[in-house]
This record gives sequence, structure tokens and C-alpha cells, in this order.
Amino acid sequence: MDYIVMDLEWNQNPYGNSKRRVDLNFEIIEIGAVKLDDNLNYVDKFSQVIKPKVFKKLHYKTAEITHFTNDELKKGKSFPKVMRQFLEWCGDDYIFCTWGAMDLHELQANMKFFGYERILDFPLFYYDLQKIFSLCYEDGKNKRNLTSAVEFLNINGNKEFHRALSDAYYTAKVMQKMDFEKFKKRVSIDTYYYPRIKEEEIFVSFGDYNKRISREMWSKTELFEDDDFNNICCSKCNKKVKVLIDWFSDSGKTYYSLGKCRKHGYVKGRIRVKKIDRLSFFVIKILKNTDKDGARKIVEKQNSIREKRREKRQRILDREIVIEEL
Repeated sequence: MDYIVMDLEWNQNPYGNSKRRVDLNFEIIEIGAVKLDDNLNYVDKFSQVIKPKVFKKLHYKTAEITHFTNDELKKGKSFPKVMRQFLEWCGDDYIFCTWGAMDLHELQANMKFFGYERILDFPLFYYDLQKIFSLCYEDGKNKRNLTSAVEFLNINGNKEFHRALSDAYYTAKVMQKMDFEKFKKRVSIDTYYYPRIKEEEIFVSFGDYNKRISREMWSKTELFEDDDFNNICCSKCNKKVKVLIDWFSDSGKTYYSLGKCRKHGYVKGRIRVKKIDRLSFFVIKILKNTDKDGARKIVEKQNSIREKRREKRQRILDREIVIEEL
């Protein structure tokens, strides 16, 4: 299998939000990629400028960061033609590697806009090298930009950042230098396209934590009546655990829980709600084994939320008393 280390540059509406398009926020103007083999050895490169069809004038920020010119863009090829060439260059057996999750999201948004919908694999697995870098050298949560990661690893290079091929080159260098093999199982799952029916729901086990992505849902009742999302199971043995703290929410967007497996200890749960439109949503559920400190943080989070709600109720009550007195 080959690794396609990809980077994109994109333009946005140069006229501001007053003329914003709802069908396309960012238009890709350059694709750059480096192909590595299964041993992370360099194989080939891909680079192509794309002639914009929607935002034909460069946004001043895009020009400032990338140093593109309008004349340079006019010489580019159309997105459909470049996309066909790029996918053919990728081959039959590959996985994308990107710095962060946004490139794949925008790639698929542009593919959908130009009539190339649902061509890539579903579910779409990829490597978020920004996340893996953090797991290698930091706390797994901090997100460095690519320039900072290159400086941290003392990678030499005379290529300018913020051009697609240059950034793909540096991302590949970071991938080669860090202990990628140790975190090779830590694949990410792109959710630009979410499961539409129960049979398409995604479940992946990473050893110390499990991830499940739901179908489209219409109510929180539907969510918590589904045992696959309501139950708290050990991420190591996959058995139901004793529930210490049932699902609770901070604002309806994220839910937390805590359980305890007899054999493997504490298990913390998190459900993130991702809105599809005004009425429907899908969720990403993560169950992860944790220690006493991790369990304590869940307890503290629940107590903090309760205290904030109590204070809010008291403020409302105080206002009502003042109004009655007046």
C-alpha cells in the first residue's frame, strides 16, 4: 500500500460574506502530493495548479499567504481534469495522509460541487499526521502547525511553505522522521459523508479505545434508545461495565459517562453530536479505558456542570423576585 501525503491550497470569496455561496465555501486552486511506499520511501510527486471556476479573483489573504497571482491561476487546468489525473496517479491501493482533517473535507466538498460525489472509499480512513505528531511528542491534544513541527524536528529544506507541493513534501518528511510505525493503527475516519442507515454505521477498535459513528438521527430519544450508543462497554474486552455516571451533557453537543470494568478498570465515554441540518444529526461515540485521574476528571466535569446550572437557576429566580417586587 502507498501513502499519499497530500496538501491543498484554496481560494475563497474575495467579496466577503455579503456574496457568500452556500454550495461552496472554498475552491481548491492547487493540489500537491508526495507518494511514499509501505516503508515510507519516496516514490513520486504530483503537482497541479487549478483554474478557478467560482472565485475567479484571488482573495487578498490567499494571495498574501500563497503568493499566487491571478495570471498564474488562469494558466491552470480545470478541477475535473486535475481530479481525474490525481486519482489515476494515486493508484489502486493507497491511503491519504494529511496535516489535520480539513484538506479531505474540502477535497470532497469540491468533488461534490463539480459532480464527483462519493467516488472515494466509504468509510474513508486516513492518517491525520498532525494528531500522530502530537501523540509522538506531546499530549495527543495539542495541535502544532506544520512549520512548527518541521522546526521541532530540525528538518532542513529550502522550499517555501504554503504551496501545496512544498507543504506535502514537508509533511512527508515529518512522517518519515517520527515513529509512525508505533501509531500506525491510529487511523482517522473522515465524516464528510456520514452513515445513512444502520447497516452503514462505522465501528473501529484501536485497542485502548473504540469509536462508533452513527447513522442520521432525528432526536436524542432515538439516540439513547439505541443500545449501540447508550451502553457503556470496556474498550479492551467489549463487555458491558458497571455504570458509575450515566450520560450527561454540557450543552447538548457533547455527552459524557463513566463506568468500571471488573477486569480492566475505569472506562470513560464521550458522544459528540454533529448537526446535519436544523432537524437531524449524527454522533461520534468514543469509549476509552482510563485511570483514577481520568475518572476523577469526569466526576469533576459533572459537578462543574451541575454547579453552573444551579447558579443559572438562582440568577433567574433572583430576577423574578426583583420583577415581582417592582
